[in-house]
Amino acid sequence: MTKFDDRVKELVTKHPNLTKEDAMKIVTDKNARKRKERQNPKKAISVRMRR
Repeated sequence: MTKFDDRVKELVTKHPNLTKEDAMKIVTDKNARKRKERQNPKKAISVRMRR
């Protein structure tokens, strides 16, 4: 299994009320946010410093 499939399976196991499609959307959205943060590291650092 791929890492993506493992994450989806973990989410469905942890939250049985989620459908597989919902879990896939959550993982996909999170990956997109992480990818965006890696593309613009200066903004991410400034946000972390404010906390």
